[in-house]
Amino acid sequence: MTDIPLLDHDLAEDELAWVRGIYTAFDAERGRHANPKEALRAVLERPEHRLGGKPVDFSGPVAWRFGANKHGRFAAAVFLPRVELHEHRKSRTDQFPMYVVGEAEGFSLDAKGNPELTPIAGGDHCHNSPGAPHAFLPKVGKPIPENWEIAFVAITPRNLQEDTQSVSPEVKAAYTQVTGYEAPTWV
Repeated sequence: MTDIPLLDHDLAEDELAWVRGIYTAFDAERGRHANPKEALRAVLERPEHRLGGKPVDFSGPVAWRFGANKHGRFAAAVFLPRVELHEHRKSRTDQFPMYVVGEAEGFSLDAKGNPELTPIAGGDHCHNSPGAPHAFLPKVGKPIPENWEIAFVAITPRNLQEDTQSVSPEVKAAYTQVTGYEAPTWV
């Protein structure tokens, strides 16, 4: 991991417009489907939401990968049924929640390194600088639905399998302090 280059960037206006278009179409389509994942699939199957006109493989339960956009950044729809606390030391990530089954918050550290929770709603934009620990989790203090899930579109500069790390013991302790839950350990 130490030899991969740092990739930090600002999203281009067309990338932001692409994600806003997906969310607007999803928000309109959602009421026509019993399952929000199926509504998102119906939207993402439309030609105007494909990157480079390429069809998407919708068979994966955790991620539907769109490939690279014209800026060389990768996009995917991601579905998380559990908390994944991690960081990407050499990559900025941008995540755009589409829906939550239940309620969600985002965990991160503020500019002073203090843990913080931010409410998450569909249409939000969550930006994680390189090295910033982050996680989506069920809203603290609220009952967690058995089928809790958060779905988001992610735009990243690389395949993050090469740049996903576990967080430090201090970050795990901060997560536990602010959430009351033990930090997940599978990343």
